[in-house]
Amino acid sequence: MTRWLTLLAFALIAVAVFAVRPAQTPGPFLRDFEAYWSAGSAWNAGGDPYDRAIWSIERSVPNVDSSHDEMLPFVGPPATLIFWSLLARLPYVLAARLWVALLAVAALALAAIAVRAANSRFWSSAFPAAIALAVAFGPVTSALALGQVALIASLAAVAVAMPLSVPWRAAAAFVALFQPNAAFGLVSQLGRNRATIAMILGMAATYAAGVAFLGWQWPVLYLRRLLPHDNAEHLSAIQFTPGAIAHGAGMAAPAATAVAIATAIVAVAAIVAMWRRIADPIARFAAIAPLAPFASSFFHEHDLVVAYLAAGWCAVRTRGNVRAVALAATLLVAIDWLGLAQRPTGILQSALLATAAVCAFGALGEEGGWPQIATASSVLAIVFVLAAWLSSGHPVPVWPDALGAFRAAADAPIAAVWRDEQARTGLLGVNPVWAFLRALSLSGCALLSLSVYLQRYDVKRVQ
Repeated sequence: MTRWLTLLAFALIAVAVFAVRPAQTPGPFLRDFEAYWSAGSAWNAGGDPYDRAIWSIERSVPNVDSSHDEMLPFVGPPATLIFWSLLARLPYVLAARLWVALLAVAALALAAIAVRAANSRFWSSAFPAAIALAVAFGPVTSALALGQVALIASLAAVAVAMPLSVPWRAAAAFVALFQPNAAFGLVSQLGRNRATIAMILGMAATYAAGVAFLGWQWPVLYLRRLLPHDNAEHLSAIQFTPGAIAHGAGMAAPAATAVAIATAIVAVAAIVAMWRRIADPIARFAAIAPLAPFASSFFHEHDLVVAYLAAGWCAVRTRGNVRAVALAATLLVAIDWLGLAQRPTGILQSALLATAAVCAFGALGEEGGWPQIATASSVLAIVFVLAAWLSSGHPVPVWPDALGAFRAAADAPIAAVWRDEQARTGLLGVNPVWAFLRALSLSGCALLSLSVYLQRYDVKRVQ
C-alpha cells in the first residue's frame, strides 16, 4: 500500500505540474533571488545594498519590467552578503540556476531529515514519500520558485537539533540565522549543552561576519534599517501574522497590534510548556518551529516552510485521532490558500497537490488509520471548496503586475517606496476573505504544534 500511495502522489504531482499548470505571471526567474543578487552586486560595486539605489541594478535583471518602478528591497542580515556578493560575480541567469540547484538539494535533505528524525523504520519507502510530501507542501515549492533563502535556513535550523558534532551544529546555526523566522525553532534547543554551545558559536560567527560589512555596531544599524520596512509592510495582505490578519478582517491598526501582542504571549507560554515537557530534541523542534508566525511581525507564505519537519514527523509518528488532526493541520499549511485568490487558474493544480499530500502523508505512516485520514480529508475538501468559491469573488492583486505606471518620488526613502508599491498594488486594503485564507494557514501551524505535543510520548531519540 505504501508504494502505491507514493506512486499515486507522484502521478498527481506530475499532472499538477505539467498538465494543469496555471498561467505564468511575467517577471524574472526566482523573484526573491533578484533582491539577493542585486544586493551582492551593489556591495561589490561599493554601494549600499539597503538603499533604494538597488533598483538601478534590479532593473537590469532579465525579464524585470523597467518601464515602471518595481523595486524589491533587500532586508537580509548583513552576514548573508558574504554569499550574495560571491553569487553576484556571476551573470544573473547562471547565478540563479546555481542557487535553485542548491535549494533543490536542500529540499531533498529536509525530506531525508524529516523521516530520519521521526525514526521511520521504512527508510527505502519513506524517503520517496517524504519527497512527495515536500513537493506537495506549498511553502517548500514557493520557496523554490522564488529562490527564497528560507529553505536553506530551515534545513540548517533542523540540523542544529540533530545529534551532530558541535562544529557542524555551529555552522548550521550560522546559516540558520540567515533567515530569523527559520531560526526561530532554535529556541527549542536552548539549555541542551552541546546545542546551546553550537548556537552561541553560530551567533558569534554571525556577528563577526556582520562587522565585516557594517562595523561593530551593525545590529543597531541593521535594526534601524529593518524597522521602517516592517512598518511599511506589517499590515499588508502578504503578511501571515495574527496582527496583519486581524487588520485584514477589519480591525483598526491599534486593535490589530493588540491581537498580535496577545497571540505572541500565548505562543511564548506554549513554547515554555513544550520546552519543559518534550524530552526528545527533534520532537521539541518540530513542536516549536511552527509557532514562529505567532511571535513574528514579518512572515510570508514561503516562511511556512518552518512547519515541514512537523508535518513529516506527524506523518510518521501520529496515531489514532491525533493522526486526523495532524493530517488536517498538514493540509492547512501545505495548501497556498491566499494563492487561490492570487492565481484563480491554479485552483485545480492546488487541489491535485493537496490530494498528493494526503497520499504522501498516508504512505509515511504505518498501516491503518484510514478512517482518520478519510475524515480529515473530507473536512479539508469542504474547506477547500469554500475557500475556492470565496477566492473567485475576491481576487488578490499580485505585485508587481498591478503596479501600472507607478513611479516613486525621487526623494522617498526605500521603505517609503516599498510601502507606496504595496498601496498602489492594493495589498494594504481590508478584505475579510483574504484574512480568512491566511488564517487557515496559521491554524494549521497551531494544530501541527499541538499534534506533535499530543504524540510526544511515542518517540525514541534518534541514534
